[in-house]
Amino acid sequence: MKKKFLCKYMVFLCLIFCFLFLPCILPVSENIAKASETEKEKNDYRLNLRSVTLVNGKSFNLKVYNIENDAKVTYKSANPEIASVNDDGTVTAHKVGVTTITATVKRGTNSTSLTCDITVGPPAFSIKMTRSMIILGLEQNDLLEVIMKPSNTAELAKFSSYDPSIVSVSSGGRITAKKIGMTYIFAEIDATTSEGYRKFDTCKVIVCNPDDVSLLKNYFATHPELSLVSESGLSNALYEFFNNLQPADGSMEIPKGDALIGALDKYLNEKLNLTEAKKKYDEMMQLIKEAQSQ
Repeated sequence: MKKKFLCKYMVFLCLIFCFLFLPCILPVSENIAKASETEKEKNDYRLNLRSVTLVNGKSFNLKVYNIENDAKVTYKSANPEIASVNDDGTVTAHKVGVTTITATVKRGTNSTSLTCDITVGPPAFSIKMTRSMIILGLEQNDLLEVIMKPSNTAELAKFSSYDPSIVSVSSGGRITAKKIGMTYIFAEIDATTSEGYRKFDTCKVIVCNPDDVSLLKNYFATHPELSLVSESGLSNALYEFFNNLQPADGSMEIPKGDALIGALDKYLNEKLNLTEAKKKYDEMMQLIKEAQSQ
């Protein structure tokens, strides 16, 4: 009997202990959990950009992600003369140079600072593509290159395709061959001509069967007389030829290999009178040789 009574008494004491001390223990655990969540949230703050290059006179919006409704964000520029920032995070470039924008997130007594490095450069006043013509096989791709002046410009070329169904181009200048034919890729800058048009340069892109790429490259390399033909005349002839290789109804197969080269040579001779151009080219080369031998 004494043992049973002692066991019941011990159970009773344990229950009293739990009721008395658990309420004191639980808030501590809850506070620890809240502190961990707050720290996690604070570490989750991030900017949409950690560094950016701006053209003088241009603006962009700096944003802080993952902020709570009761948090406040303030922005400050280390050098407002180079780049200023307003209360909404709009950064505006004023002068060539380097500075830092600091975004500070405050929530209660917690404060977190995030930085974005700003480089301000001059705008471009000229642009030139390094290649005037590219030949690609279906599904092949290539990366365009441009030369812009001044060399330290912060401006990026804006690329576009005249016919994206034939050749697509990414914002970074990577072209992808989609369909047999020919189209033009444009590289543009903000500077304008005296007539008010934006300055740009173009590149012809011919898309053919992959096996015909080397044949076409060899054809153009072995026909230097094409350099004496006007650029517009040659471009128009190539555009007409490669975009009419197959009738719209698909009644004929696209020529390949030697048949393609033969058809191209015949077409260009008829359109551009290459026989006369070759004669002029040979005469010009002969004069150059004679001048060099004297």
